Amino acid sequence: MSKVIPFGDRILVKRRKIGEKAGSIIMPDQVKERDTDLAEVIYIPELTFSDKEILDNAEQIVKALTEKAIAGNDKALIALLRINEFVKMKSIKVGDGVLISKYVGVTFHETGETEDLTLVNSSDVIGLVMKEEAKDV
Repeated sequence: MSKVIPFGDRILVKRRKIGEKAGSIIMPDQVKERDTDLAEVIYIPELTFSDKEILDNAEQIVKALTEKAIAGNDKALIALLRINEFVKMKSIKVGDGVLISKYVGVTFHETGETEDLTLVNSSDVIGLVMKEEAKDV
């Protein structure tokens, strides 16, 4: 049995079908099997040593870059924006629901599996799908 392991900042997702998790909307049979923009993260490469160091020290890095950016250092501002994006992407976990564009990634079928998988760049993730918590009335 083969297995695809993403390299770099790529993640492996399984796109949801319309018939799955469509909420209270009842969909016609002919569209129930279509892929949606929603996907479940099924594999993310392990953090590298440098990833861990950056995440462990993110607060200090952000404080230092913020001070420099406030002082007018445009490179510090760019670095601050990039680290913010980095931390967001590294917060994605296996099992998370994500929103991706329809036409991104490489979709393939693994040997022995019944469903297609899609390999996407972490930058192709548009958003994280949060489960709504029940509200007390």
